[in-house]
Amino acid sequence: MGTLREALEYPFLKVGLIMLVLALVISAMGLYGVDKSYSSNGTLGEGRYLLGDEDFEKSYVYYNRTLVISSSNATFSVVQGNVTEKYALLNGTVEIIPTTRPVIDVFNGTINYTYTVSAKDYPYAIYSLLAFVLMLVGTVMAFIGYTQFLRDIKEGKR
Repeated sequence: MGTLREALEYPFLKVGLIMLVLALVISAMGLYGVDKSYSSNGTLGEGRYLLGDEDFEKSYVYYNRTLVISSSNATFSVVQGNVTEKYALLNGTVEIIPTTRPVIDVFNGTINYTYTVSAKDYPYAIYSLLAFVLMLVGTVMAFIGYTQFLRDIKEGKR
């Protein structure tokens, strides 16, 4: 009966296993995430304002948004897609978790706002395609090497 050491003498099996291990390492690298964030703040008078950075928010799929608005005396509304929420603040603060880039309509007074967006970026995720190809080729090569090894055992060469 052949041993693992004898099986690893077959080049197809050895190269196939190396490719499989390399594919595993490369796919694990794709899980490395980097935190990205965008923040803006300021004072808004009467009018309509679209908050946020379109380039930043289109670059990432999963993100968290927070909008904090404070005012001493203002009436305004926050539009998120098809939903409009109206507020009247008198020396108060409101924290909103928007689902889309918010549009603020200030009807009277001024408001102070802080808008922050945080996201997670996976810069090495594209290499998972290479890992997938290595996994496919490595599996085929390891299978070929293993069948050669079993054939030699059956024929009594090992």
